[in-house]
Amino acid sequence: MNTATPKNTKVLAHYSALFLTLFFFLQTLYQTSHDTAFEHLWIDSLTVLPSANLIHWLTPNERVSAQGHRLISPYARLSVLNGCEGTEVILLLTAALLALRLDWRRKFLGIVLGGLLVYTANQLRIITLYYCLRFNRTLFDILHGTVAPIAIILIAVLFFVYWVSRGTARRTV
Repeated sequence: MNTATPKNTKVLAHYSALFLTLFFFLQTLYQTSHDTAFEHLWIDSLTVLPSANLIHWLTPNERVSAQGHRLISPYARLSVLNGCEGTEVILLLTAALLALRLDWRRKFLGIVLGGLLVYTANQLRIITLYYCLRFNRTLFDILHGTVAPIAIILIAVLFFVYWVSRGTARRTV
């Protein structure tokens, strides 16, 4: 049974086009920061350094340090490059929320909370990848290439669904 009406199809097409346009714009904007002070701040200072600090706090004997975009210890070296810092998923979530018909306060709050959730999940991913690289290279390859990226996207999708359903429920009450 087809429940799509011409109006629903038009709304979905409009939303999809706006979402894709916004994501393309945001992604292009971020890619222009390649090898700039902003990219170094985002990757080196806001991604790698907190990961190194957390690993050091959890396991001081690892002697992990942040050196630019790398987590370095006597036992493992993990590079966090453009694309490994979770920005694409944050931009996907941002574009998805901006394209919605929500008030700006709700959009902004969703972007901030969702961005923090994705950032935190990605920090846990990087820390997990460090330990996998250190102790189980086979597990590292599977997590790095498949499982972790899908998990981060799934977290963003679940947040998006929760945020949208929560906003819809409030409007209908």
